[in-house]
Amino acid sequence: MLAENRLKRIQFLIPENQKFFLDSVAQRENLSFSALVREIFAEYQKKMIEKELEEAARFLYDEYETNEELVAFTALDGDDFL
Repeated sequence: MLAENRLKRIQFLIPENQKFFLDSVAQRENLSFSALVREIFAEYQKKMIEKELEEAARFLYDEYETNEELVAFTALDGDDFL
């Protein structure tokens, strides 16, 4: 098993109403409580990674628009190189 796929036991406290809600969702989705929490964390992690990539792309796009050395190649966009 890869290290990134190993499960690590943790404990954390949540309010009773959140526990009740998560229990009901897990039951409705036919998942264990732990599996549901792992899904929620994975979805949050995915959103955070997408946000970071979006911010990086925005930064790079701004750099592309303002850096004259990079903009010089814009004239070649769409040209065939064969």
